[in-house]
Amino acid sequence: MSNHSYLLSKSGFVSGVQCEKKFYFDRYRKDLKPALSVQQESLFEKGNLIGDFAKTLFDGGVDLGVTDRFDSAEQAKRTQALLKQSVNTIYEAAFYVKGVFAALDILHHQDGQCWAIEVKSSSSVKDYHLTDASLQYWVMTESGLKPDKFFLMHVNSEYVKQGPIIPDDFFTLVDITDQIINNQEWVAEQLKFLIEINDNRHEPAKEIGKHCSNPFDCDYKGHCWSHVPEENSVFELTNARGREWDLYARGILHLHEVPDNELNLTTRQQLQIDGVKYGKTIIDKFSIDEFVRSVSYPIYYFDFETINSAIPILHNTSPFQQVPFQYSLHIAESHSGPVSHKEFLAIAKDFVEDSPQDPRKTLINQLKADIGPDGSIMAYNATFEKNVIKALAEAFPEDAEFLLSLLPRFVDLLDVFKAGWYYTPSMKGSASIKYVLPALFPDLSYQNLEIGNGEQASTVFLEMITGQFKGNEIEMRDHLLAYCKQDTFAMVLLYNELEKISDSLGHQD
Repeated sequence: MSNHSYLLSKSGFVSGVQCEKKFYFDRYRKDLKPALSVQQESLFEKGNLIGDFAKTLFDGGVDLGVTDRFDSAEQAKRTQALLKQSVNTIYEAAFYVKGVFAALDILHHQDGQCWAIEVKSSSSVKDYHLTDASLQYWVMTESGLKPDKFFLMHVNSEYVKQGPIIPDDFFTLVDITDQIINNQEWVAEQLKFLIEINDNRHEPAKEIGKHCSNPFDCDYKGHCWSHVPEENSVFELTNARGREWDLYARGILHLHEVPDNELNLTTRQQLQIDGVKYGKTIIDKFSIDEFVRSVSYPIYYFDFETINSAIPILHNTSPFQQVPFQYSLHIAESHSGPVSHKEFLAIAKDFVEDSPQDPRKTLINQLKADIGPDGSIMAYNATFEKNVIKALAEAFPEDAEFLLSLLPRFVDLLDVFKAGWYYTPSMKGSASIKYVLPALFPDLSYQNLEIGNGEQASTVFLEMITGQFKGNEIEMRDHLLAYCKQDTFAMVLLYNELEKISDSLGHQD
């Protein structure tokens, strides 16, 4: 077997199970595949970190995945040589048989048994994990090494970091042997099907469907979905829950094609469709007035940014926990009065193990100085901010009284737009602030910002913590501050619009 000469890898198998056309494109039309996004690269990197950390549970192994140049043939050949030498543990052990190649995260011999172990950065076993593990078991068995046990190792989301991480407690080892043995006949059938597609070299006839996003968003959607309108397609129907596919099956691709007498639409879906078809804007003045009258001055417009590392960084945090590193706060003292701004952005090096100051404590101390004892705290999707505050209160009981006292003061600006009390067609069916802001204020958007969303902010700051960030940190800190500031400034502008509506009804305070 020469390098890359195999027909199928486990990733190719998972792709083929999702969609045979995806498998075909991976083999013969990679020119249709877009470059990896920053977010995708970050996910791969997180997976690599978890995989490397998992090896500490089985120390002393030989690592076949550390060569500068990947060579599948050499990796499989070296695996066989190490097995003949009775090496106890092999990382990235590789197997090849009948045109199918598969590498295993950890191959370990324990108590006379052969254990196959796949490591995942998730917090549970997913169906697609069983799919690729079933393929690995088939390849290993067909190549002459039938594992006695096959385990999936995933992150224990209940783990709480107390000092150095203990791998035995951090990971959960799940025996999936019986499940994948039961899949072996199915694996053989799928392989036969996919190899026939490979040998025929003809693009399979496959309509778009739910499989295009299950279990992953397909890299080739831009090609296969080229007939779907770029804007206002039925696939943009808010909270569709399968309704979009019902419409598509009837030949309805654009929202303006949805019949006026269409049944079983939610109120918000009808708003969206009427907006597309008739340019209809909805402003429920009385509901908006009721919302405004529930808000008390001074108003603190508040937004957190967080990291959620799979491997917890700070004491007393858990895998995937939302740990705040930044906030923005606009403060309006009175109706139509001036608005001031305060902000916090942690120092990345304070997140390292031996830092004398927990950055969360620094954040809490500044929050105490920035937020007064009275008035509403306004957020957009306030549940997120409230959950972060609850976690802070649990981690720092000496500050719990202050932190928990903030929770009853929260008002959620999202409620207005999610309920459809204010809706314009340019919101495109979404209540996200990323759509609502430019809909009401066309000159303002997130597209011109270096940091354009919370996921990107989280990724960049985590790279600063781990030392992987390659750019200018001083400049990037300015970009992080600008992004978070825009979130709270957007709330100021949106709430001012709501106040104008309330004032028109004679309820100015």
